[in-house]
Amino acid sequence: MSVTSEDVHNIRFPLAPFGTRGYNEVQVDDFLDRVAATLDGEDDITAAEVHQVTFALAPLGKRAGYDQASVDAFLRTVEATLAARARTVAPAGPYIAPALEHSHARRPLWRRVRR
Repeated sequence: MSVTSEDVHNIRFPLAPFGTRGYNEVQVDDFLDRVAATLDGEDDITAAEVHQVTFALAPLGKRAGYDQASVDAFLRTVEATLAARARTVAPAGPYIAPALEHSHARRPLWRRVRR
């Protein structure tokens, strides 16, 4: 499925389930504005940038933020669309986003520190 800039502008993500923290809404919306501009030819985000983007979690104590699974699923579709647009040679099969387990949340500090 290919994503258009209209799809990006019209997407509405559900809020994170009760008891969980979702992605920061402002950061996600700002990034999606850049994605829509890229699809309109006004910016230059690549599929690799979509794959590597991270968002902060909503503040503690608030049931706010976008549902992480919904945002991740949509970004995988965006990533596939941008990768297909960047290819000049006909692909052998459908594009599958690398690392299906990836999440766009920042890793906890204790996981980032290498020993």
